[in-house]
Amino acid sequence: MQSEIGSVDFYQNVSAYPVKAPIVSIDDCSGTVYCEGDYSLVVFDTDKVTMFDKYSADGFCDPYTQTWNVDKDGSGSLTTFKTLRGLCVDYSPPKTTPKPEINCMSCPTDIKDYVTFLSPNPDYIVSVNEMSPENGCRSMQIVCSIGGGLECELITMIEYTNFSLRDISVERTPTSSSTILTCGDDGQYYYNNLKNVSKIDCHFNNCM
Repeated sequence: MQSEIGSVDFYQNVSAYPVKAPIVSIDDCSGTVYCEGDYSLVVFDTDKVTMFDKYSADGFCDPYTQTWNVDKDGSGSLTTFKTLRGLCVDYSPPKTTPKPEINCMSCPTDIKDYVTFLSPNPDYIVSVNEMSPENGCRSMQIVCSIGGGLECELITMIEYTNFSLRDISVERTPTSSSTILTCGDDGQYYYNNLKNVSKIDCHFNNCM
């Protein structure tokens, strides 16, 4: 199709859009050319280009003049074409995948991988619990605890994302320490003035 109409000046106006060949149905000396779906029909004659949009090109041939008499828009008014070289063009805007909405409820809830331990120990436990929203924003509690009947002199939760090396624990017992992260409007967790918190080290000191 492009080899037939690519030299027509108007082809440059449609070549930037998705195009495909039309469906052609011919019965003796009558014929129909049409497009399906969102495609619009454009017919290239030797001396003109006609936009049919969503209409089909329905007509019949004139064997004496070797031309086609075509109804352009269903009105019954006939237009003469020397040739019926059609092209289907999709003028609809490109379909884009909408980006996920980012707000203070869009932070992930599976954040156990935010927490690491300085040394592997089967008695070290991390748990994550979603709390009631704080001012309409997601709030997550992270708890570092020790099992096996052990107690620690001190359990701290050190925030490493911002290299602040700051203990962000809010509650401590001999067996656990916890903190609360709140989701910000940027879809990232924060603690007080520490933004984008995503790594916490649990320190278990003098446990026995």
